[in-house]
Amino acid sequence: MGCESSDPAQLLLTNRPSLESSCTFFPSDFTYEALDPQVWADYMAEVPALAQMANILQPYPFTCGIYRQDEVSWWICAFWAAQEDLGTNLLLRAHRVET
Repeated sequence: MGCESSDPAQLLLTNRPSLESSCTFFPSDFTYEALDPQVWADYMAEVPALAQMANILQPYPFTCGIYRQDEVSWWICAFWAAQEDLGTNLLLRAHRVET
């Protein structure tokens, strides 16, 4: 997703009710921050497969955010509350390290 050093993104199935409550998927020293929707839109413009997945999940309530360790290491996240229809919520996370 546009930086020099990134692990592949992961799609997690979860019964957590929100992105903010998904803190168990991150180290305890990471903090949650909301992500500006325009920043998320910019990522989708850079990654067509991400835009396609977001389009498929468009009917479900969506939240985007960051779990941050420090100024150079964080996870960019998207959360779709789809449990009622799909039986699970979806958490997409992509680890970023700026070098």
